[in-house]
Amino acid sequence: MFSQTSSKPQERDAQSPSASTANPYWSGQESIWTRLSDRFLGVYEDLDSGRDGAKSILQSSEHKPSIFSLATYKSFFTAFPSSIQVARRSPEVVFFAALQWVAVVLGYLAWTHVLQLIPDEVWNAVDDAIKRDDHSPAFALCNLALLAWTFVVVCIVSYPIGLCSAAMVAVNDLRAANEEVTFAKCFAVADQHLGRIWAFTIVDSWITVLAILDRLPRKGGHRSAADELLYYAWKVGTVGVVPALVNGRSFADASRDSLTLLRDQTARTLGLRLGYSAVCWIVGVSTYIASFFFVHSVEGGIPHGAHHIFHFYMLMAVPVAIATAVVTIFLRPFFLLGVSQLYAELIDVKEEVEKDVEKIPQIEMHFLSGRFLLFLAILVPLLGAIFFSDQLGLSQWIARLGHMDVQRYEHR
Repeated sequence: MFSQTSSKPQERDAQSPSASTANPYWSGQESIWTRLSDRFLGVYEDLDSGRDGAKSILQSSEHKPSIFSLATYKSFFTAFPSSIQVARRSPEVVFFAALQWVAVVLGYLAWTHVLQLIPDEVWNAVDDAIKRDDHSPAFALCNLALLAWTFVVVCIVSYPIGLCSAAMVAVNDLRAANEEVTFAKCFAVADQHLGRIWAFTIVDSWITVLAILDRLPRKGGHRSAADELLYYAWKVGTVGVVPALVNGRSFADASRDSLTLLRDQTARTLGLRLGYSAVCWIVGVSTYIASFFFVHSVEGGIPHGAHHIFHFYMLMAVPVAIATAVVTIFLRPFFLLGVSQLYAELIDVKEEVEKDVEKIPQIEMHFLSGRFLLFLAILVPLLGAIFFSDQLGLSQWIARLGHMDVQRYEHR
């Protein structure tokens, strides 16, 4: 997915002088956007190198990992006892896991809100196009709006997910460094490198969301075995990124640390990563099947009438909430603790933890950090768009895009 990005900075640099000369106003703006885009392209390239390295290691080793093999499950569940001990001694882990679940559920509800703003005539036209097997790009405006909203929600939800994931890793690192474990201290240690952790969580979450959507049964679906291999190569190649980022590593160093885990403890690393993926896959498929029975068990069955798509996805919030609870509260903590324990066994974390604890302002030991308060400020416009969409004109804007798409479809 990201392999094509490495050549883009050079292409842009070659074009930028002429663009700056042609329009002096954009010269300063361009340098800002160039630096930002180069930074993210560099992140992608550094993280993608982990995927390529994982592919090379797997191809050159005797291991032939299978996501549904008995050895995979055995390696994954073998890590449970030590992770359970950590969770029992540190109830903070359960709290962080519950916060992740709340963030995912609220993110899903926020995403479904925009479905209510899309006029029913758009959905009727889409249904007509599906029946006609018409692949006309007439609904591009609503598609782009929904894609943009999906990305915004993923970015926002990735913050608490990344923060809580790093806090769970911090629980293990603080114990390894013989430091006291408290809610505030775990959050403060996680917050020290939260910028990189947030960026990685956005990238990883977006890749996961696209893979889930691509796997859903649909007409014309063509997800291949090569797509799955690339996806799992990414997951395996970045298995140690979160513990490494909490340990103060750069993206490039985090990728190399992940490869160290894979190279030195191949079977154990593969068992943790692929076992976690396999159990999540089973939970997802089971939820997908159970959702059909759930929808038909509700009075009225599948919603019909005005805003039926919105009401259907709101109804699906129940199985989605149950599935995410199983994953975020009962599975993900054991995976993160298992990986962080493996990381701490192979790579020293004590020095970085001690430095992080020394750098933490005393006020952050008891209260929220400035970066978290900034995140809360970012949430205000998002919540405003959800609860005051009519007053802000967002509903009318989405409806206008829908009407334009319908007109394009009718006059195509």
